[in-house]
Amino acid sequence: MANRNPDPELLEKERQVLELRRAGATYDEIARATGYATPQGAYLAYGRALKRTLTNAGSEELREMELDRLDRLQRAVWPKALNGEYPAVDRVLKIMNQRAQYLGLYAPTKMQVEATVYDTGTIESEVARLRLILENHSSVTDSLGEGTSTAGAITE
Repeated sequence: MANRNPDPELLEKERQVLELRRAGATYDEIARATGYATPQGAYLAYGRALKRTLTNAGSEELREMELDRLDRLQRAVWPKALNGEYPAVDRVLKIMNQRAQYLGLYAPTKMQVEATVYDTGTIESEVARLRLILENHSSVTDSLGEGTSTAGAITE
């Protein structure tokens, strides 16, 4: 269960992570700047901070900030795009697409899902087939010396 009342130091550290990421810092840079042992730690902190922000009153501020970033990026390449420089035109279109996605301006994508219905005999035969594959694979060792355990997990 997530801590609903994290300590102020953690909240401040997560705020720093958010600010650094918004400024374009990599997770490695964020980890070094905020004291996380690994980039993965900074990544997880960023996820927690985003989740906390999006569920709190600050979510509108975050949306506005992201839109502002897109606007500034577009303004930077706009003159070149208007002069017909194809890479700049392409970049502006990508920024516009990102903004439209962010704002939810596109209609939802329709998806067709097909379900396969198995009868009991089919499931049992499929389990037997998979069991046979796993048993045959368990004795194989690749050129790196890795094999599989009896449960089928890769071991080193």
